[in-house]
Amino acid sequence: MKKQLSVKPLLFPMPATLVAAAHDGEQGLITVAWIGMVSGTPPTIGMAIRATRNTLRLIEASGEFTVNVPRVGMEAPVDFCGIVSGKGVDKFAAAGLTAVPASIVSAPLVAECPFNIECRLVGVQEMGEYRLVLGEIVETHADEEILNTAGKVDIGLLDPLLYVPGTQEYRGVGPKVADAYVVGVPLKERM
Repeated sequence: MKKQLSVKPLLFPMPATLVAAAHDGEQGLITVAWIGMVSGTPPTIGMAIRATRNTLRLIEASGEFTVNVPRVGMEAPVDFCGIVSGKGVDKFAAAGLTAVPASIVSAPLVAECPFNIECRLVGVQEMGEYRLVLGEIVETHADEEILNTAGKVDIGLLDPLLYVPGTQEYRGVGPKVADAYVVGVPLKERM
């Protein structure tokens, strides 16, 4: 039997990402878990950020940002960047993280994150106390150590840090359970 839980912002799991922006000599860094792909053509990321956040101000001013995917083991700096305001604080230095130049956008990449995405802002939509930020992906970066023999990101090697809403936990991914676009074929063939 199902139990109703009421209206809650729950979707499991959510990536715990570090989003960086820069404008006029100022850098910002924030933890964002409400994030995901919203389009493949053009490749576009959507994320929700509270309207009051300093990094959002920098994203809107510069029109650019990076999404940096931390791995398991980076829980403390990721959590820090989500619970401390960036106003007057260099979160990179305080969290022990390194800002390195991106190849296309002005926002920095987080060197310690093994996967990084450069984005150009394409839209901001008000959603209550949040802003839905849409960014077109203009480049991606991966540490060679997380690539498989075909040159693709291996999720097991990446070992991305995940956030579990509701219980407010950080976790990693488990083992592979099936191949997408393959495991459902026998059911499709029965149609």
